[in-house]
Amino acid sequence: MTRYLTNPLFVFLSIWALATGSYAMGVVTGLFRPPEAITLAVVFLSILTFCLGYLTWTLFQDPTPLTAEQPGAPSRSLSRARITAGLRFTLFMGLVALGLGFYRIALVASHVGISFFDLVTHPTTMRLQLVLFIGTNIFEVSYVAILISVASSLFSIGFVLVGIYLYMSTSVARYLYLAAFLLISITVGLTNLSRFEVTVHILYIVFAYCFMSARGHAVRARHTLLPLLAPIGTVALLFILIEFLLNKGATFAQPDRLRGFFFGFYWYIASPLAALNEFLARFDGPYDLGQNMFFPLYKWLCRFHLAPPTDFSVYGEMIFIPYPANVYTYLRSLYEDFGMTGVIVIPYVLGLAACLLRAKATWSLPYLNLYLVLLAFLLFSFYNYYLISTQIYMQVVFGFVLFRGTPLPPVEPQEGCDPLS
Repeated sequence: MTRYLTNPLFVFLSIWALATGSYAMGVVTGLFRPPEAITLAVVFLSILTFCLGYLTWTLFQDPTPLTAEQPGAPSRSLSRARITAGLRFTLFMGLVALGLGFYRIALVASHVGISFFDLVTHPTTMRLQLVLFIGTNIFEVSYVAILISVASSLFSIGFVLVGIYLYMSTSVARYLYLAAFLLISITVGLTNLSRFEVTVHILYIVFAYCFMSARGHAVRARHTLLPLLAPIGTVALLFILIEFLLNKGATFAQPDRLRGFFFGFYWYIASPLAALNEFLARFDGPYDLGQNMFFPLYKWLCRFHLAPPTDFSVYGEMIFIPYPANVYTYLRSLYEDFGMTGVIVIPYVLGLAACLLRAKATWSLPYLNLYLVLLAFLLFSFYNYYLISTQIYMQVVFGFVLFRGTPLPPVEPQEGCDPLS
């Protein structure tokens, strides 16, 4: 089972089957209007070309996984001391990110002229003011935002390490680290009144744990997925807490709050395709030629006055279909930048990259970190363009800079040994 959970083709096809099925259900029931021909073509071609890219690489790659003993692989393996040092460092950066998050809330409170206590005790107001503050200053140089991105990106790498440590270690310390990372992550999520980043953190743990299992990095007499219940339960808890604080279910005009809460899950899965359909129906150019896909780079060009600032909504353009939606799948960025050429070429390249990184992630921690970012990108492709944040690029870069030359333990070590001993 774990082989499928970290297989990019399975992840991509499964999530798009769920999204298109949910959207089709909404069309049949009259919730959404029927799709335009261009919408059907864009979705079909993107799925087809991703599959072709994936299958193309499988024709050329070496079926033998690269291990630490093979030529070209770094010599130092991941020991208990090194992985715990990484966990402590990234955990500390999580505390830094949390502190900076509180500081940003204080800045927002000062900016709108209310007290910190009044802002944090009114969740709806705080969420609105945070969105306005971040969106208004997106093209400005904010050292607080830069520091938050740096600390958060390093903290995110820690969840990859937690997933590895959770699988490979047999000590009680793995659960202590897991609890510490989850506690900080959920606190950051509540501070930002956002569920997305915490969900991504949990995905990194689950993907890393399943990848280690699927690739045979450690031998266990009785391997189970039970250690993943706590991370998954954390996401469920956060969704409940955010619903309690913001009452988002009331948006969907359901008979009671519980139905509104569960309808929200359906809406998040089905509405992005419905929103994409509306966007494609009215889009008539011109193409932005990479401005959306490479927005983190474009933002810095604007800051250095090398490109003109543009109207860009960090949280997406809001439409009502009939309820509010502000995500358009990753296909909007591809089409808005390059039209059908982007829809055909970029998924094909993603399919190629998925196979390449999957092989390299077998032995290299930096590549594993990059591969899990790609898996998250594929999983959220039905929802939005995952690489819109500078923080994600920082996570990849820091993974190579700080963990360079640190391969994972060799595949299939001797039976009965603790790979981290």
